[in-house]
Amino acid sequence: MGHLAFIFQRKNTILIIQVGAVLLLISTALTWVTATGLPDTAAADEVALLGGDMSPAVRAMGLVGVAGGVAATIARKWVRGLIGAVLLGAGVISLTGAVLTLIDPAATAAPALSEFTGTTDPAATYAPGFAVWLAVLGSVMLVISSLGMLLFSPGWSDEKAAKKYSRGQSRAEDPDEIDLWDDLSDGDDPTDRR
Repeated sequence: MGHLAFIFQRKNTILIIQVGAVLLLISTALTWVTATGLPDTAAADEVALLGGDMSPAVRAMGLVGVAGGVAATIARKWVRGLIGAVLLGAGVISLTGAVLTLIDPAATAAPALSEFTGTTDPAATYAPGFAVWLAVLGSVMLVISSLGMLLFSPGWSDEKAAKKYSRGQSRAEDPDEIDLWDDLSDGDDPTDRR
C-alpha cells in the first residue's frame, strides 16, 4: 500500500481526475461513430455522429468530474469521501456509455442518426472513431482516481487547505517589531495590548 499511497497523493489524484474529466469533455466534441450507407431520404451518404449527440450523459459526467476535482481541492475528509463516491458514479456511467458504443455502435447511434435522417432506417455500416477510445480512457482515469480518493483521502493532510480557506484572525497574535513601531508612531501604545 505504500506505493499506492504515494501515487494517490492529493495533487496526483486531483490531476488524474481533472485529466480524465477533460478527456471526456474533449471526446464528446469529436466523432464517435461514422455511419455510411444512409437511406435514400438522407441528405448525404455518410454522417459523422459526435459523442455529445450520441451520449449526452458522458458530457455531463465530464462536467461532474471537473467540478468534483475542483471541490476535492478544498474539501475536508468526509466531504472528500462523498465527492469520491459521486466521481466513481460519474466514471462508471461514462464508461458504460462509451463501452456500449464500442460493443453496439448501431444501437447507440440510432437516436442521433434518426435526428439527422428524419427516419428510423439504419445505415449500412457503422465505424467507431478514436474519440470513443478517448472517452474510455477518460472514464477509466476517473474511476481509478475516484477509487484512490475513496481509499487514500482520509490520510491526506487538511493543514494546507485549512489555513488557506479558514477564517483567521485579522491581526497576528505575535506581531513583528515593525508593526509595533508603526503602532507606536500612530500613537497606539503596543504594551497596553499585552
